[in-house]
Amino acid sequence: MSEISKREAKREIAESLSLSVFCMQRIGISFERPKQISLYFRQKIIFIISVWSICYHVFSELVFIGLTFWNSPRVENVVPLLHTFGYGALSIAKVFVLWYKKDVFGQLLRELADIWPTPPLDEDAQNIKNQSLTALRIAHRWYFWLNLSGVWFYNLTPIGVYFFRLWQGQNAKIGFVWVSWYPFDKHKPIAHVAVYVFEILAGQTCVWIMVCTDLLFSGMASHIGMLLRLLQRRLESLAFTEYTDDEHYKEILSNIKLHQRLIRQVYIYCNNLEDAFSLVNLINIVFSSVNICCVVFVIVLLEPFMAVSNKLFLGSALIQIGMLCWYADDIYHANADVASAAYNSSWYKTSPRCRRALLFLIQRRKPIAFTAMKFTNISLVTYSAILTRSYSYFALLYTMYSDN
Repeated sequence: MSEISKREAKREIAESLSLSVFCMQRIGISFERPKQISLYFRQKIIFIISVWSICYHVFSELVFIGLTFWNSPRVENVVPLLHTFGYGALSIAKVFVLWYKKDVFGQLLRELADIWPTPPLDEDAQNIKNQSLTALRIAHRWYFWLNLSGVWFYNLTPIGVYFFRLWQGQNAKIGFVWVSWYPFDKHKPIAHVAVYVFEILAGQTCVWIMVCTDLLFSGMASHIGMLLRLLQRRLESLAFTEYTDDEHYKEILSNIKLHQRLIRQVYIYCNNLEDAFSLVNLINIVFSSVNICCVVFVIVLLEPFMAVSNKLFLGSALIQIGMLCWYADDIYHANADVASAAYNSSWYKTSPRCRRALLFLIQRRKPIAFTAMKFTNISLVTYSAILTRSYSYFALLYTMYSDN
């Protein structure tokens, strides 16, 4: 690959992950070391403030849940506190993984540029590339704005409730964004403002973390899936090209080398992703069932004033775990389809030497799957199981609530 092509590849990859990078900068993380010492310290300060804010935010929610459970262990009192706590706890796990593995992810992005499809590409290959990048861009934008809208609905709900109650002629006070515990009287005027601002900061930081990690994962997975589909296209059109036997053989060898590079890249990425995100994926899958169940319980039965923000929370939770399962499933099937593409390449029109090379490519295929701490492979089947478990938990809570 020429230097110009490599620069173009890096530009396209960076553009596809621009929203993820934007969110990472908001929490003080970058794949590139700052060139100025002032920017370096600014980045560290932002990261420390971000981590401290979400850690205390989750700790304060956990304490409040404990106090509520001790004083009034009723379903309608405890359940509304769980989904926001679960979201914050998952954010903490993700930010530490992202910080610890940022050099690994940066290296993977640089290696991806070496095998990125650059012009000249034939029309079919260019269409596959354009469709993949367009679909990824649309998905990222929807996910970004849905999460951002959700957190600001939460941030502004206490003010909206305050004006609504004034309009109704009721005794109104501005409440708080989250239900948390503080070691001081948070209802005093100065403390009230400080706590409100802090809770906005903490909630927004959780969203930056969740969005940047989810978009990074989905972006990398989408690119690997696109490269595998381009390889499928090359294999399927192999025997329909007017080549001599030697040219057929060289083309097959070229595809085998490309397949080996892709598989190496995929396995490096998957192994690092397994090391970095396997525990997070497990926590994500476990917490997603609880989060979805609890927020549906709140929407259906408890808090009409929070309905809009909670519905946005539900939408982001469904899309977040759905995105993880979708792209994991996409890579699994795209890799499996490489062998099918080799078999469907009209191999019977080629020479015996070419057939042996294609057979080698088919036999070299290994399954690729993301796991949750090796307990289960992540796929759309996993997503279906999460939704089924969520409904089961909701039915249990509804029964307990009805009995009370």
